[in-house]
Amino acid sequence: MTLYLLAFAVIAVAAFAQAISGFGFSLVAVPLLAMIVDPQPAVIAATIVSMGLNSANAYHHRTHIDLGATRRLLLWALPGLPLGVLALRLLPSGALVAVIALVTLACTVVVWRGWRIAPGGWTLRGAGLLSGVLTTATATNGPPLVAALQAMRLEPRAFRATLALLFAVVSPIALVGFGIAGLLGMRAVLVAVVGLPAAALGGWLGNRLFDRFDAGMFRRMVLGALVVSSAAALAKAAL
Repeated sequence: MTLYLLAFAVIAVAAFAQAISGFGFSLVAVPLLAMIVDPQPAVIAATIVSMGLNSANAYHHRTHIDLGATRRLLLWALPGLPLGVLALRLLPSGALVAVIALVTLACTVVVWRGWRIAPGGWTLRGAGLLSGVLTTATATNGPPLVAALQAMRLEPRAFRATLALLFAVVSPIALVGFGIAGLLGMRAVLVAVVGLPAAALGGWLGNRLFDRFDAGMFRRMVLGALVVSSAAALAKAAL
């Protein structure tokens, strides 16, 4: 019971952070969940909860979606999904925790620095492929897509809606891959069941309190917390 209460708290905090800062649900949730449960159910549960959140966001902002950008990135993200499933299945638990922590650290740097990639060619294709691999290996697939969409210079509403649609499309495909690989265990499902109302609560509270926070300061606090949680996960993997 304590395990699921901790999972509830982690997911609620991750959803709250995303509502205030605009990014980072999986970056916050996955490293912490990986220290509470095994990394495989942490990745799968975060994928399920993220699918619910982003499907709702994509529907709510559907009129602003850039379908051209969505098609270009999905074309390369989809082939990466089975590669990530293979990594999730084959890597031992300690190594997977370390990979999640290192990916989170790298993604934190990308978000913190606001890096962009070239708006076309192999860099864009590589960003799509990498996001597909990260979707199923670590559930932290946002930064490559963020860098790609920033390079396309979408206006803010189109950026947010297109990103939500990309997450919403790849997540159910990733879950099918998890099922085929035999990774959809009961613990992952239970954490997701606990996590869905937790995410709804955290998102609702974050939206209600959005105007009371300095978004820039809160963003820096979230990024700092990501560094700390990644370091803790690396320490756990080393031990």
